Amino acid sequence: MQNVTVSAVSGHPVQLAEPRVTDADLTRVVDHWTDRISRVLPDRPDLVVLPEMFDRPQVNGQPGPTQLPIEAREEFARGKGSRVRDALAEIAVTHHTYVTYPSYRVDDDGALVNALEFIGRDGGTAAVYDKIVPTLGEQAGLGIRPGDTVLAADLDFGRVSGIICFDLNFEQVRAAVAQVQPRLIVFPSAYHGGLMQNYWALSCRSFFVGAVNPPNRSAIIDPTGQEVASTSTYDWLITRTINLDYTLVHLDNNREKLLQLKQKYGPEVQIHDPGLVGMVIVYSHSDAVDSATMVAEFEMQVLDAYFADSTAHLAERGVRVPR
Repeated sequence: MQNVTVSAVSGHPVQLAEPRVTDADLTRVVDHWTDRISRVLPDRPDLVVLPEMFDRPQVNGQPGPTQLPIEAREEFARGKGSRVRDALAEIAVTHHTYVTYPSYRVDDDGALVNALEFIGRDGGTAAVYDKIVPTLGEQAGLGIRPGDTVLAADLDFGRVSGIICFDLNFEQVRAAVAQVQPRLIVFPSAYHGGLMQNYWALSCRSFFVGAVNPPNRSAIIDPTGQEVASTSTYDWLITRTINLDYTLVHLDNNREKLLQLKQKYGPEVQIHDPGLVGMVIVYSHSDAVDSATMVAEFEMQVLDAYFADSTAHLAERGVRVPR
């Protein structure tokens, strides 16, 4: 069993009267988001996930809020210093949690990078991911430098990966993330992405938590692509405990074995069938036996091994599987 409590914290950004960010405005940003995060802390999360660019204010124009002009965005990114990060690090240390910091940072050579930092329980940097595919507007307008490596960070509760907003659209990025076999994918974003969130979870065999700017919903999705929790229409906060001790198996050749598994381990095993996709998740709720050991004990193939065997048999018959 590997229970992890995850919170997604979203909300409207701080609104400005003028398209420039003063020191007093930066204080408002820190106070605003510290208050938002404080609302999930009674649940004692292991990880707090925030949306992309959550700390960047908007101009309260007419008829509604608008993004800062390009020049003001760059000025804010270069001038905000460590004030926001310091506040997040204090929360991480005080509440013994990881906190994500998805925002622009200035690299050592002065380039702007759209980055996702995992602040550790000790306030230090546990991992950093740089957005691989910035939007054309980011590249042309702000000169955002793209990253070139997917994230595979082994935190104290399991392996995590991360992507940022526009990355969700690109199969090359998804395939690379799947290769590192995360147990949890973190997705801070300014847009939702629709069914692509579910597809990423299913295809990467990973839990997926998306913290998305309003009015979109933030959600937690399980490794079969099924949404298990989401924010409501009234607030943009969610906390859920998920179990990262899981193994995916196909139903073919395993139905009787799954019954035997349940008969032996009783409440120490949970077999979740989402329907429609021909697979189940085997969760271990045991402190002594993990899900992989349970599955191996009853000689069940894991899902991807079963799929690999299926195409291998075709190759033995001289059938070429398209790629």
